[in-house]
Amino acid sequence: MTIVLYEKMLDGQLLKIGVRSWDDKLIQALNVANFIVVAGKEYEMIEGRLNLDLDIFELLLVAAGSEGGGNKA
Repeated sequence: MTIVLYEKMLDGQLLKIGVRSWDDKLIQALNVANFIVVAGKEYEMIEGRLNLDLDIFELLLVAAGSEGGGNKA
């Protein structure tokens, strides 16, 4: 399945940061993962949307540690 990754910016805009093909094992891992790393940057997964019209799964992410999500260590 095709996965499209969007980063929600602090101003509310969405930035497409990746399009990838994932197999069933990676998609199943979404059930237990809260954070993912893309290009060396950690993101918190906020929500997912299955777009049946386009046959894609869209993930909404925020940078870890940013306002609205992530680690606030």
